[in-house]
Amino acid sequence: MEFQNKTVIISGGAEGTGFVLAKSLGRAGMNVVIGDINAEALSGAEQTLKSLSIPVLAVTMDVANPDHWRIAIEHTIEKFGHVHAVVNNAGVGGKPGPVENNTLSDWQWCIDVNLIGVVNGMQAAVPEIKRAGGGWIINVGSMAGLIGVPFGGEYTATKLAVVGLSEAWSVELAPLWHSCCGALPCVRQHQNSSV
Repeated sequence: MEFQNKTVIISGGAEGTGFVLAKSLGRAGMNVVIGDINAEALSGAEQTLKSLSIPVLAVTMDVANPDHWRIAIEHTIEKFGHVHAVVNNAGVGGKPGPVENNTLSDWQWCIDVNLIGVVNGMQAAVPEIKRAGGGWIINVGSMAGLIGVPFGGEYTATKLAVVGLSEAWSVELAPLWHSCCGALPCVRQHQNSSV
């Protein structure tokens, strides 16, 4: 897969997995657009990527808001010309606890970010990826979407939905480009880990 001079948008790109992907893809030659709701972390991430000579655009965004995705796409096109890839990484852990303690607003928050955020990202990015002649999409799911997490119902449900949608979209979009897939990170304990 060719990365040089291609453009990727990474939601939740200011910290954690999203930021690691931003650095890795930028070092591979991609233009990197990082979107995040945390403006302070976003500014720091942008400066770090610039210090690594990675072409970067930072966009403050709430993935649950489709207008924020539209604006991110517009700014990406203005700066880099095309969108070739998207990583729907932004997510929240929900409010762990017994099912009877989770309010509908707890559920709605998790659904809005973890599921609707991915749908918004797909609806905004897919037409632009098609216009660019193809590309790829990664929707970050979780092992929780496969095995279920006790006391984490809303998180489990949303990540299961992301996995299912990614499988459906990978078949739907296969004739048009390289791939659409769901990534399933899991928690592991590391000694002397450095990322």
